[in-house]
Amino acid sequence: MTTIDVKPNPVRTSANRMKLGVFALNIDGGCTLTNAPERHRAADWAGSLEVARAADRAGFEMLLPVGRWRGYGGLSNPMGESFETYTWAAGLASVTDQIALFTTSHLPTVNPVFAAKQAVTIDHISNGRFGLNLICGWFEAEMRMFSGSMMEHDTRYDYADEWLDIVRKAWSEKETFTVDGKFFNATDVFAQPKPLNRPFLMNAGGSPRGKRFCAANCDAAFLILKYMDGPEAVRAQIRSYRDLAAEYGRDIQVWCYAYVVQKDTLAEAEDYLDYYVNRMGNDIACDNVTREIGIQSGMFASTEDALRSRFHFKAGFAGLPLVGTPDMIAQELNRYSDLGLDGVCLTWLDYKSGIADFVADVLPLMETSGLRAPFGGGRRLGVAEEVYA
Repeated sequence: MTTIDVKPNPVRTSANRMKLGVFALNIDGGCTLTNAPERHRAADWAGSLEVARAADRAGFEMLLPVGRWRGYGGLSNPMGESFETYTWAAGLASVTDQIALFTTSHLPTVNPVFAAKQAVTIDHISNGRFGLNLICGWFEAEMRMFSGSMMEHDTRYDYADEWLDIVRKAWSEKETFTVDGKFFNATDVFAQPKPLNRPFLMNAGGSPRGKRFCAANCDAAFLILKYMDGPEAVRAQIRSYRDLAAEYGRDIQVWCYAYVVQKDTLAEAEDYLDYYVNRMGNDIACDNVTREIGIQSGMFASTEDALRSRFHFKAGFAGLPLVGTPDMIAQELNRYSDLGLDGVCLTWLDYKSGIADFVADVLPLMETSGLRAPFGGGRRLGVAEEVYA
């Protein structure tokens, strides 16, 4: 094994108690289901670049896109415009310095040999900062775009096991290899170069089969937290992934995503939230999302379970609500760190003003409380990684 001067992947090496990321920067509306005119616009590449660089300069650990191929309807058709995630990550890798660039890959949409090569390309462009978010394909209308149908739930994870095995061989095997599997057949597969660092793997499986896939294969679980059920339910949810990973002799990080509504007073924050959710919310899109995600993804036990999160779907795709003053938001992040959460990917209605306010007002409070160490413009807490070859 050869050691070269590559950058560590900060998601793996950061010593911060609460790691930070930006989520859904590549899709129209971000995570909101709203008609509000100031919502994030995916096609504004210059604006996305501004947000990505702000997160990079502030020491955030991750940029995580959403893999989306069609929108959810209604006037604004949330997520209807999106940038493809491999090329998106490659573009941002070339203009950032320390933050990890993730791809969100719906596995049935891309051949594993091709995906492995794309991943390595991004890893080299970023000098070792690549991560892969594995999605098994839950939005049936999207899956029909690629194969005309969608696989049964547990079969999707059998497919994912085989897909990931091929990718890992492409990343590690020095000689050619042949695949004769249930889903894939390939002869004399050759893949060079190899990744600079072992790519960091993430998955959002919430069903029993999905959780086992995540625990057995991934470095992090990406959750919709059950915060409406109370702190003990959240603690148990987080612990269940760690316990399952331990059965495989592995450690696992646990992340979630959150929507941030930050104002000088709680009343101002709640009024702004009411404005873009209740007064400007896209109810048609919300109907479509809750119906689809409750049935297909396994993230919720039932459609009814998804429906009770209706307000929060419009506010931020059922992410964790961080609503109020900077001090209140910092306190909430401390509380969820105490419950076992390792990291949170942030979303806003308006990403540019949102991240600027968060970095200016919330980040210093996180540093004062010990959740995060001050970031010194390119200095990263942690240790160097070995070349994955």
